[in-house]
Amino acid sequence: MLDWDDLRYFLAVARHGNLSAAARVLKVTQPTVGRRVAAFERRLGARLFQRSPSGFALSAAGESVLGHAERMEQDALAAERAAAGRDAGLRGHLRITASEWLATRVLGPLLVPFLARHPAISVDLIADARWLSLPRREADIALRAAAFEHHEVFQREVARIGFGLYASEAYLADHGPPDWGRQCEGHTLVTMNDEPPAIADLSWVRAVAAKARVAARTNGREPQATMGAAGVGLVCLPRYLGDATAGLRLLSPPSPPPGRKLWLGVHRDTRGVPRVKALVAFVADALGPLRSALDPGARPRASGDERPRYRP
Repeated sequence: MLDWDDLRYFLAVARHGNLSAAARVLKVTQPTVGRRVAAFERRLGARLFQRSPSGFALSAAGESVLGHAERMEQDALAAERAAAGRDAGLRGHLRITASEWLATRVLGPLLVPFLARHPAISVDLIADARWLSLPRREADIALRAAAFEHHEVFQREVARIGFGLYASEAYLADHGPPDWGRQCEGHTLVTMNDEPPAIADLSWVRAVAAKARVAARTNGREPQATMGAAGVGLVCLPRYLGDATAGLRLLSPPSPPPGRKLWLGVHRDTRGVPRVKALVAFVADALGPLRSALDPGARPRASGDERPRYRP
């Protein structure tokens, strides 16, 4: 009979393509992953991966095992979610994830009163440019600026994020203000890369500043803001971050950058767990007073236009 632990190691290497990334996900050492995969292959009498200097690729035997392993994983995680913490009440451990600027600037300070109110609950706040998987239990709750695609995830819009184009005073002194009619010719940009995908401001920047040179790309908003403040180039940032970054000036391009909806997601199997329910409701409600700061250009809500309080 197959050992589920062996399949966990197999799946991690299959998904990430190398031992070091799999080890980080599994929270073990790289040699441990290598030994476990090799031992699993010996027990099966088959090579599951093709090794090369660029990493691990599934062999034909590995491809045949992959679907079975993923189905076993889903069954194991479903059983775990069904039993996880329903009798524990408002105590236990939770993992909440968001991009690094949201985790640093918004969620970190926002969680202080929740943790004071519920001392028996501990929280891992995971700041990651990657979109961690709720179905695979990489996190219990996630905030992201794109809708969740998994049907197992219960989600709702909790805020909107406005964006602005910025430059440092030093940069503007050296390069002058952008000429929008010339599509920012002679200027430089600090942009985001394409991971995670669907970053709406990338295409907007490419249109508004089509003749600007990309000087640097980052996988997070915080380093993007830091490089912009240091004078590397023009940066498109969430207003909440850009307005608070010393040395940056908000510019007035001919069209505003596209805003984003902020979505809160939780797995449908765990949304009724007391500690999960409490944190989801708290975060959704606590974001309410921050809406105008997160999206300064938004139309003020009319009386009676407030969103209903979240009830999972």
